[in-house]
This record gives sequence, C-alpha cells and structure tokens, in this order.
Amino acid sequence: MPADRYASFVFPPAELAEDVDLPLELKKEILWLHAQLGELDHWALLGVRWNAPAEEARAAYLQRAKVFHPDRHAGRRLGSYLPRVERIFRALTAARDVLCDEGRRAEYARRTAPPEEFARLETRRLEGEARAGERRARLARSNPLVARAARVQELVARGKRALEEGKFTQAANDLLTATGLDPRHPEARALAEQARRRAGAEHARELYDQGLAADAVGRPGAGLAALREAAALDPGTPRYAIAASRAALAAGQPAEARALAEQAARVGPRDARAFEALGAALHAAGEPREARRALERALELDPELEGARALMKKLRWSFLG
Repeated sequence: MPADRYASFVFPPAELAEDVDLPLELKKEILWLHAQLGELDHWALLGVRWNAPAEEARAAYLQRAKVFHPDRHAGRRLGSYLPRVERIFRALTAARDVLCDEGRRAEYARRTAPPEEFARLETRRLEGEARAGERRARLARSNPLVARAARVQELVARGKRALEEGKFTQAANDLLTATGLDPRHPEARALAEQARRRAGAEHARELYDQGLAADAVGRPGAGLAALREAAALDPGTPRYAIAASRAALAAGQPAEARALAEQAARVGPRDARAFEALGAALHAAGEPREARRALERALELDPELEGARALMKKLRWSFLG
C-alpha cells in the first residue's frame, strides 16, 4: 500500500504496538481502512473507479476478501484487530452486494456520480421530460381524453424503463400514478404491484447496508434501528433478521434478539447463521438447554461455524460446572 495514502493519518502508537499475529503493514492497513469506513463510498472501498462494471467490482472484492475475510486469520491472535477486520469485511460485502447487482449499481452510480457526470445525466433527463411535457400540452389542447390515455401510456412506459434500470421507487411512483388515472389499466396494475414489492425490497437492502455501515463506525443505536426496519420491511430475507438480532443482542436486548432470530429461522430453515443467532439470543436470555438445541441445529447445517462452536463449548463447560 503506498505510504502517501497514510500521509495525514495518525496511527495510535499503542494499537500499532499491540502484540498480535499481524505484520506491521497489515496493521496499518486495517487501522486506516477501519477509520475511513464512514467516508469511503463503495467504489473507493473496493478500490475501483466510479461506475466500474460488476465484473470488475466482483474481482476487486475477491482480492480484498483474501486479506480481510475473518476466516483468513483463523488461529491467529488478533486482539483488538478482530472486530475491526470483521467490520471491514462486512462493509466490503455490503459494497459488493450493491455493485454486483446491475439494477442497484446503476442507481448507486447515479447517486455517486462525479459532479460533471451528474450534470450531464440530469441535463439529459430534464430535456426528455421537457419534450414529453410539450407533447402532453399539445394533446390536452386537442382532446382531454386522448391526453389522459397518452399520459397513462407514457407513465407505464417510463415505469417499465425504471424497472429495467433497477429504479424501483421511481417505477412505483410512475405506475401508481398511472393506475390513479386509469384504475382498470391491466398492465399498469400488474407492474405497479411488482414495482411496489421491489421498491420495498430495495429499501430494505439500503437499510441493511446503512445498518452495517453505522455499526462499523461505532454507531450501534443507528445500526440497530436500520437493521430492525430492514427486517420488518422484508421479513422473508433471513440475513436482515439475523443482523438485527445480533445488533439487538449487542445492545443488551435479548428478548428482541430472540424474536428476530426466530423470524430468521422460520423463513430460513436451512440457514445455519439463523440458528447460531437464535442460540446466542437464548443463551443471553438464560435458556441454556434451548440455546444448545439451536446451536446443534446450526452446526448440523454448517459444522465450521466458528461462533456456534465457541458458544457450544461455553455451554458444555457451564453444564459441567
């Protein structure tokens, strides 16, 4: 890593001197990157240029995972570096999830475009809207009923384009407006429902990313709130409830952690991490036998799940004691 990247960053001497199984340069990279998590966008975090294609983002993620995946450091003494590595890896994974999904990547690229590129995109959009407005005005002057039908068709066409581009909230707005103008339009009704569902799922993904990012930069309250909302908005996706359960447990709320983990286990009966989260929540709630059953299920599904193995060992010692 080039030294000038760290030029304005002050490394805490005590943390650099911590006795862990990491080389000095990797210590510096972990400390620096962890401190930048709240500032870097997904492109910069993965080290790719703005609007890089999904294949490039995926390749960059795999390279970073070779360094920051917690499993790469199994068996090493990491001390205070372990939670930093875990947070960095979660942030990298969140970046990968956005940039490797064509629809989400397109919308994220628009939001994070450099000023000159954003201006070009907005100019093109506004010019298109101006031309459409002129056409509607001409039609309205000639025949209001024809104008309304044309407006519905325009909204449906625009909604379909937005769906194809992954702009689900915009698509939902256009298509719901179309159904308001013509409630019996079959295509508008079908597409509006699809757009509404996908907009909800997209918002849940955004909340999930926000929750992980907030947790990574030391804002656990904001992280829990975002993850809790993601799990409520898209209850059929286990990872949202799993992440929210872990955040609730870290916040000292075992009852909520248990409810969220149970939700994850219901919708993801083959998801080992759902049962790992449930075991942790039950253990915190003082129910060791139930916790052990959940952890046994987690290890049936994934025998290498380190968190479940560690907690199971702890439970065995408590039973022996």
